[in-house]
Amino acid sequence: MASRQRPTVTVIVPTFNREKFLPECIGSLLRQTVVPDQILIVDDGSTDNTGAVAASFAAPVEYHRKENGGKSTALNFALKHCTGDFVWIFDDDDVAHPTALERFLAAFEREPDADFAFGEYARFQRSAQIEEQDYEIVAFGHVTPDNFFPSHLEYCHVHQPGLLVRRECYDEVGGFNETLVRSQDYEMMLRLARRFKAIRVDGLMFFQRQHDMVRGSTKVVISYTDRIKAWGSYDRVIMEEIYKSVDLHEYLDRPEQALPKTADLEMQAVLQRSSIMARKGLWHHAAADIRRYAQLAERAGKTSLSDKERAIVRRTFEAYDTGLATAPADEFVSAVKAWKPGPLKADIVREYMHSFPHFLARDLKAGKFVPASKLLREYSTLSLSGSVSRLCRAMTSKLPLPRSAS
Repeated sequence: MASRQRPTVTVIVPTFNREKFLPECIGSLLRQTVVPDQILIVDDGSTDNTGAVAASFAAPVEYHRKENGGKSTALNFALKHCTGDFVWIFDDDDVAHPTALERFLAAFEREPDADFAFGEYARFQRSAQIEEQDYEIVAFGHVTPDNFFPSHLEYCHVHQPGLLVRRECYDEVGGFNETLVRSQDYEMMLRLARRFKAIRVDGLMFFQRQHDMVRGSTKVVISYTDRIKAWGSYDRVIMEEIYKSVDLHEYLDRPEQALPKTADLEMQAVLQRSSIMARKGLWHHAAADIRRYAQLAERAGKTSLSDKERAIVRRTFEAYDTGLATAPADEFVSAVKAWKPGPLKADIVREYMHSFPHFLARDLKAGKFVPASKLLREYSTLSLSGSVSRLCRAMTSKLPLPRSAS
């Protein structure tokens, strides 16, 4: 009996002025234990030596050059030239794990009805040596195929180099959004996650290089220092559309979506959406949903958060740079303060503030007194009577004990 032919894979590498990093990127793809069938290098109008570097590689590498238009235009160009059954989009400054593609394809062998596979990655600095394990693993153990969509509405855990997708999925959802200079891969991931079935792959899939070179295109240049601000700006554009177009029940995990609709599930979905919008700085949506949650909870006679709701609320401010102390957040803070006093209000405020003592202690230990004072102000805006003193006690307990004299 003839052996079954393995599916073919196209790797897409959009690139722009990355002559320094591109050789290591392409080399890591060619050294895969299962070599890709096609590697499309799409040069988005580079002005350095990127073209010569890419063109120096033989098949299965194919080099294409186009006029600069941004990463989305390069990706859409490449999708039209794909021949593989699967598509692996890879960043020009990252490095693939040697067995990544082999493990991706093995996952589809185990679950042939899956549409895309995903896995974790590690960050390394520009001068670090991957071979010496000089990197930081980025784990997201709570992300599963069942909660992939809502968990990625909260935060972009998985990146394109950690994603292998059936080509027909891209055909079905359409091309990348060319109005997005940043976060275009995040927006595409959300489209895929909303419609298709995922499978998780164990182990590292790639190494993400941290460097200070510019991002964007020739028309919209984004400096290293402005990259986080730019991501946030484009993420808010994406989330505004999500808020309008995604049904409330889609904020639940997939098994929960199949259950009969209940008041408890509605409250959980509203709280999840409020948390997501707060994380993205869309405070008017977060405030509207937290008011709606309060109304539903009062109608149901609810007095405490469920375990699932507690986890959702805790994640809202798991990173405290979401701008809680800024003027746009006032509506959200007012909406929480307007709740009737009672055990549910005390419960939800306590969980909102759960992560703050950790961040405050971290900043104080590092001598970062300005961030620490900002954090204390953020805490006090939303805290109940006496909670600032509780914060101080919690923070103090996390500081290292003074050494005794020897």
